[in-house]
Order: sequence, then C-alpha cells, then structure tokens
Amino acid sequence: MSDSRIRSRIRSRIRATLPMILAAASTAAVPATAAAQSAAQPAVVHSRADPLDASAEVPAVRVRSSLAGYHGLADEKVGSWREANDTVGRIGGWKAYAREAAQPDEPTQPDTPARPAPAGGDGAGQR
Repeated sequence: MSDSRIRSRIRSRIRATLPMILAAASTAAVPATAAAQSAAQPAVVHSRADPLDASAEVPAVRVRSSLAGYHGLADEKVGSWREANDTVGRIGGWKAYAREAAQPDEPTQPDTPARPAPAGGDGAGQR
C-alpha cells in the first residue's frame, strides 16, 4: 500500500473519531470546572457595605508599588581598552575569531553505545 493511501486512511479515521473525542473531553471538563469553582468560594462571606452610607466600615486598601522591588542598573567594571586590544593582537586579530567560527563543532560522544539492528532485517515488512 502506498504512503499516500496510508496517510489518507489515517486522516479519514481521525476525522471520524475526532468529534467523539472532543465531546468526551468537554463532558469530563464540565464537572471538574464546577468542582474547582465551588472549592474557590470563600469560607467567610462578608456583607457588602452600603455605598450610600458614608459611615459604613470598609476594609483598608493595601497598595504595593509596582516599582518596590526595582534595583537600578549599576556600572560594570570595564577593563582597559589597551589590554583588550593587546589580547586580540596576541591571538591573531579578527582572523583568529573568523577561523574559530569557521571550524565545525566537535562531535559529542553518546552516553550509551548504539544498539545493533534487531535480527530479521530492518523491520520494513513487519506489521
């Protein structure tokens, strides 16, 4: 069977079952959402103050500045530009950086050795 025919069959099966999967998932989500909402209800219910009563007690307002934890940037210690230029000159100038960038990355050794293929071929004919 060709790859395109296999893909077509898989797509048609997915399209047929997708509405059922979505319906089951949404049905399961509704009770979970209701349980989460009932758990979020406060244990103590406060009566609301009458907005027209000027003598009504209201809770204190707490305001925390959004800049309270801000730390300004500090100047970094910068080395001498002459020393930086001398270092670049010692290692070969910009051409040394270009050679370093042009070199391929060193291959990394795998942690585990590669496993040999299973006996009986490459598995292409198995179903």
